[in-house]
Amino acid sequence: MTTGQTQDTAITAALVAVGGTPAPILHVLRQYRPKHVWYFCSVGSRPLADEIHAQLDWHPDRDFIEVARFEELGPCYLELRKAIPGLLKKWRVEPDQVLVDYTGGTKTMSAALVLAAVELFQHFSYVGGEQRDKGGLGIVLDGKARTLYQGNPWRELAIREIERAKDLWDACQFEAAAQVLCQVAPRVPTRLRFEAFAELAEGMAARHRLDFHTAKSRLHNALGRLRLMFEGKPSGLLEFVHASLKICEECAATSANDALLRELLDNALRTARQGRYEDAAARLYRAIEMQGQLWLAEATNGLFVNGRCSPKNVPNIPEQLRALPFCKPDEEGSIKFALEQTFYAVAVLGKEQAKRIVADLFLPDGRRNPQSLLRAATEKRNASILAHGVLPIGKDGFEQMKQITEQLLGFDLQREANPIQPLDPDWLLV
Repeated sequence: MTTGQTQDTAITAALVAVGGTPAPILHVLRQYRPKHVWYFCSVGSRPLADEIHAQLDWHPDRDFIEVARFEELGPCYLELRKAIPGLLKKWRVEPDQVLVDYTGGTKTMSAALVLAAVELFQHFSYVGGEQRDKGGLGIVLDGKARTLYQGNPWRELAIREIERAKDLWDACQFEAAAQVLCQVAPRVPTRLRFEAFAELAEGMAARHRLDFHTAKSRLHNALGRLRLMFEGKPSGLLEFVHASLKICEECAATSANDALLRELLDNALRTARQGRYEDAAARLYRAIEMQGQLWLAEATNGLFVNGRCSPKNVPNIPEQLRALPFCKPDEEGSIKFALEQTFYAVAVLGKEQAKRIVADLFLPDGRRNPQSLLRAATEKRNASILAHGVLPIGKDGFEQMKQITEQLLGFDLQREANPIQPLDPDWLLV
């Protein structure tokens, strides 16, 4: 009798633990009739393996994994780990064609066999029975055997791979998480679910690298696939994916906006958590510049876009800006300000927060303030390896930039406003 799965499984080889009575092993071998039988035995149970093989009414190839220290888990496990790859190669058998039966052998041998086999194989069996000798506590009586077929839980549930994908995801290594999910998808019953989450991870990877057009496409596809699986379920997953898609759609606009600024700040925090302080500082520097450009666009009713005033809009700029010595068209007829000039222009137009920044940048007589906090932050970034210098910013340098921008620009950098939700293993195991 077989439970758990039919005998349709294409089994080419059987790896069996030997010890005790031959009846259970004969039962499972006759049931599957493999072309190759690999006996995991001790020196003392080797004759029993020969006896079992002699009783088979077909002629499978045989091989032996013989362990001397059969009551010690470590030696049994190591012997199996060394032998199994060689057997697969020698007999040209794929791992998914192997049945592992852990009925026989000592308890230690069975434990070692399962530990070593779950790393490679998918098919497992244990021969139990409804009637045993010794009052139901002994060996299975001949003719009363029952084969319990069991898939490898690591394969069916992909627990180890899910945990690895979660760790990678939570470390913002979304591409690597997607690769893990793609690799395991063909080996699990819930292939479509794993593929959908792989696409979601690719979308998060694009979002994290600020490639919002790719992120939109990936997240749109992932949302459509996941909606079929999670519609109506209170997991919070669909809401998270939908919110992420909306953020990426807003950030993919042709001009800077508040959503892009906030995502850039969140991205700087995520990047810093990865220990990539140079990259995080570059993002924070751009956020400082973008904030000034957004204020300038607001103060000029949209004449400046992304910090630039096109030639057609130059005649319409406010008189206060025309009076500034640096407000001059370039060779193409456009006007574009440097970072400090942007804040100065916005202050001239009456923005109170910009006035505080200008007061930090310049002394009352117009000279540069040698104690400027904002300039200290931007110069630290400009002296970094990824800008114009050779000095690493490091964690302390980034934290200094954070504090200064919080103080002068009002950025909230204590936490992400729109965090990327951790990967919940239950999403993949449901």
